[in-house]
Amino acid sequence: MVTELTRTTDLAASATSLFVGEMAKAIAARGKFVVALSGGTTPLGLFANLARLPDLGWDRVKVFWGDERFVAHDDEASNFRSAREAFLERLPVDPANVYPWPQPAGSGDLRSELAGAAARYAEVLTSVLGDEPVFDLQLLGLGSDAHTASLYPSDPALVCTGLTAGATPRGVAHPRLTLTPRALSSSRCVAFLVSGEGKREALVGTLASPEPDPRYPARSVSALERLVWLTDIDVG
Repeated sequence: MVTELTRTTDLAASATSLFVGEMAKAIAARGKFVVALSGGTTPLGLFANLARLPDLGWDRVKVFWGDERFVAHDDEASNFRSAREAFLERLPVDPANVYPWPQPAGSGDLRSELAGAAARYAEVLTSVLGDEPVFDLQLLGLGSDAHTASLYPSDPALVCTGLTAGATPRGVAHPRLTLTPRALSSSRCVAFLVSGEGKREALVGTLASPEPDPRYPARSVSALERLVWLTDIDVG
């Protein structure tokens, strides 16, 4: 595995270049491109750029998400809704190749419903990608508290041995669904997009910590080929 740290003054442009390159490489090698998107505001510039590139072979793309808030698909907090509105519905992506996390049914105990939704997404992954799912590109962010995907510091999901997990981190508005470190690391390329001075401490701590480190969940994530950090923060 090669680890790359790149500081950029235009995070969206750098992320777009990486995305397009990994997409072209995957389609040339295997005839398809399997990507897992991240949520939050950081990838929105990337999504806007991708929406302007309709001729990239989008019919060969399979879209998953690294994590999701356990909300309805049309909820403003939904990562699926954000990506759909920002670029997926603007491109010739086959809806049958888009795989959002399950949404709440609104019945029963939250913890058991969350666990059931996580288990169903694991079934989707294995049915579409095989018993040991592999992504071509995994997009991830980093929170100011050092969380990545919906893996929060010292959360039990960090040590789950399956592909998916539910999480109810303290102080977080919505219950979460997330790929585990095992699933996130089963990616040919993992790209962390980190933007804003408010994340400096989390980024510096993550890069400096040993692996794994429960204080810095990203240290539990590796990659099959490339582990890339793209950031507009000058970490020296």
